[in-house]
This record gives sequence, structure tokens and C-alpha cells, in this order.
Amino acid sequence: MIKNIREKFKYILFIPLLIYLGERSLIAYDEGYYALQARWILDKGNWIAPLWFDNIVLDRTIGVQFLIAISQKIFGTNYFALFLPITLASIMMLYFTYLIHRELLGNKFAIVSPLILITTFLWINYANMATQDIIFASAITFGVYATIKAYKSQKEIYFLFCGSWIGLSFMFKTYLTFIPLIAISPFLIQKKIIQNRLFWIGLILGFLPFILWSFSILRSYGFDSYNGLFEKLITLSKNNTFTNPFYYYLWNLPLNIFPWTFFLIPGLIGSFKIKDSITKYFLFFYPLTILLFLSLFSSKTQYYPLQILSLFSINIYLGIISISEIKNKLNLFVRFINFKFLPLIIILSLFLINLRIIDLNLSNIQIKIISVAFLSYSISLFSFNFLKIRKSKIISILLGPYILFIFIFHSGFITDRSRDLRLASESLIQNESLNKRYIETVKSDINDSVSHSKIIKILLQMPNIGNGIESLEDLKKEEYAWSTISKDKLKIQEDIILINNDEIFYPWKLVIKR
Repeated sequence: MIKNIREKFKYILFIPLLIYLGERSLIAYDEGYYALQARWILDKGNWIAPLWFDNIVLDRTIGVQFLIAISQKIFGTNYFALFLPITLASIMMLYFTYLIHRELLGNKFAIVSPLILITTFLWINYANMATQDIIFASAITFGVYATIKAYKSQKEIYFLFCGSWIGLSFMFKTYLTFIPLIAISPFLIQKKIIQNRLFWIGLILGFLPFILWSFSILRSYGFDSYNGLFEKLITLSKNNTFTNPFYYYLWNLPLNIFPWTFFLIPGLIGSFKIKDSITKYFLFFYPLTILLFLSLFSSKTQYYPLQILSLFSINIYLGIISISEIKNKLNLFVRFINFKFLPLIIILSLFLINLRIIDLNLSNIQIKIISVAFLSYSISLFSFNFLKIRKSKIISILLGPYILFIFIFHSGFITDRSRDLRLASESLIQNESLNKRYIETVKSDINDSVSHSKIIKILLQMPNIGNGIESLEDLKKEEYAWSTISKDKLKIQEDIILINNDEIFYPWKLVIKR
């Protein structure tokens, strides 16, 4: 009975970092864009093509938008329903991380790897974004687990799963799926997994959603619209706004896997030394191969490596074990940095922040939250120096990031991302009684990245969105519209009345036609 209680308690540990009950608001790219497209699915009943107002935008599939729309159709148009698909995918990724740890390293401390994953900044940040990135990463993690199980158990169901993840991943991130597929192919070929017919049946079944969607697009809109998927690949493979140098991930990934950065290198060294070929392949060669191919691709973003974070979390666990037990020069250096130097730097920084010598442009309450969170983190790290038992050392290392991210998660830093605009929108809706009014948008005013980004965030807050108009001349009497019209032009057009010119909505203004 006590053992069962312990097992259940392990899962309860994840709840504070998965369930958020406070106010939410979204950023523009990409989650706001996907949330709007899901809303237009429900408003216009078009479950096939991604929309921007009434225009079809086929530069991506309709994967995550479709899931969000289904969730909102069942549970209502609220943030719980909006984030439900992402939350479920996050839980799956954590669970498969736990299972992969057990398969590669055994049952001992298997819960540590998903706890590391959930307290990694990159992961928890995107686990709270309404995008397809965590869903894609979860599908890749599922594929890794299914591949390992297919080889080890030789059970038919795992061969089926081993092929199905490819098509499912393709439905969400299309061509990015080729990178993990290339990285895992040597294992599939060497272990003769691709010779099993159930692998190919799984491959076909996994591609069914994409095939059916593609057929529907071609039948309804023709190849010219569908061609947008290929054009996006060409755009991303050339110089563009996401183009970064080859070494981009050498600095960006360590920054984004905070606070586990210094444990990764000892972990990778440890996984390379492991004699078991399967464990070495999936903990060392597979993730580093993916990182290499991501570095060769022109477009580089901070979220592309999400797909290998499960395996890096297991490597970080190995790094923690190594640092706790082995006293070589590298480990002693990492111990000094993590458990002595870093806590001192954090406490000094908090002192300067509270004295306003370092200005983070945050409110007093936000500074207090950050101070308590990082102070708890520092104390937990520093306590490592006085502990002797390995289990106690592991707990002290985990406890700091765990408390840190609970504070960050529930304070709204990564959940209420557009708080000021949300509050201004709520005030505007209440003051102008806009709850039952459809508000138009002058589409021709969306002519740069600033106006495009801001209108996405504004429309997400509006209770009802119109179909969009080309100019204010198309606005009917007593109708509202968002426009970037200048004050000089407003003086000329006497029938257009300015309702709100709050700076938070810049460059947009809410007007009404009288």
C-alpha cells in the first residue's frame, strides 16, 4: 500500500507545473495565429483550409488548429479548451520520457528525467504555447520509445507504432519530420525493423490524416493553393528572417535548457561511455545527429530542438549522477559553478534588482515573485554542498528548479504573455458594451510586421470578429472597425468617429461609422 502511495505521489508532483487556473493571454506568433485560425474554423465551418479572415493561407497544414477547434467545440471557446491538446501532448511527452529512461537505464530514478524535462525553460515555455511544437516533439518521443520497444520486445503492436509516428509528425511539421527520420534510419535498417510488414502498415496509417487532408485540399482548391506547402520549404531553406549561423544552437540551446545547462556535457560524456549499443545510440548519436542536421538547415529557431529534449533530460540525469559520485576535473568544475558560484551570483543579482540598481522594467510584485523564486533555487543548490547521500543530493538539485518554475508558471510570466493588452481590451469591451457586436478589421492596414502582430493579439481579445473589410468606406453605419487611420484623415472623414486611441493598441485605433 505504501509503495502504491509513493507511485501516485510521483505523478502528483507534475500537477503544479501542468495545470494553470489563472488568466491567460497569447503572443502573436505563432500561438495567436493558430488560435485565430482555430476560431475561424468554428466561425466559418471550414475544417479543411487554414484561413486568414476569408482568405485561404496554405503555407502550413491544419493540424494543431484542427485539434484546438475540436477541443473548443466540445468544451467551449475558452482557454482551457484552447490549451487542452497541448497539455495532453505535454503529458504524453513526459510519460514517454519516463518510459524511455526505464528502457535504457532501468527503473531506478526513472521519474527524475521527466522532472528534469518539465523544469527546463524551453520545454515549459512551449508547453504553454498554443502551437504544434510540443505536439510534434511528443510524436517524435513516442517514435523513439516505439522503436526501442519494437526491437527489444519484437511485439507486433510496437512495429505498428514504430511506423505510425512518421506520418503523424508530418501532419504537424511536414518537412521537419525528415530530420528525426534520417537520424533514426540507421537503427531501423541495422536492426531490420523496416523489414517487418507492420512497420509499413503503421507508416501508411500514420500518413492517412495527411493524405485525406491533401486530397480534400486538392479537390476543393486545386494544386496552386496546395503548392504553398512546397513554397514554404523553399523559403525556409534559403536566407530569411530565421536564418542563423551554423553555430546558433551552440549558444542558443544551452541558454534555453536553463537551469540544466552545466549538467548536459558530463551526461553526454557518460552516455558515450555506456557499453550498451542501443542506449549509446539513442542518448548520444541520435540527438547529436539531429542537432547537426538542424544546424545545417538555413532556418534555425529555438524550438526546433524540442524533439530531443526528452533524450537530453536523460543525459542530464546521467550528468547529475556523475557529478554526485565521480570527482574528476570536469565534475569538480561543474560542481563549483552550479553549487557555489551560481547561487552567489543569483543572490548578488537579486540584491541589485531589489535596490533598482539593475532595472528589469518589472512591477514590485513581479520583482518579489522573482526574488522568492530564485532565492529558493539558490538555497536548494547551495545545500548540495552539505549532503552525503546520493538520493538527498538528487532531491536538492531537483527541488530548486521545481520551486523556481512553479513560481514562474503561476505568476503569469509564461502564461499571461500579453497581460497589459488583455486588461486594456477587457476594459474597452466593457466600457463600449462590445460583447455582442461584430468588430471589423481594415485588412489593407495590415501592411507590416508591427501591425500584423498587434492585430492578431487584439482580435484574440475581441468577443466577435467580422469578416474583414478592405477600407473604411466598406464599413456600414453603426459598425465598429480596427484601423490604422491617421488623426488627420479622421478629421476629414466626419462620419468616422474615434472610439479608442489607447497607446497599448498602437498602431490600431477602434472607430465607428455614424
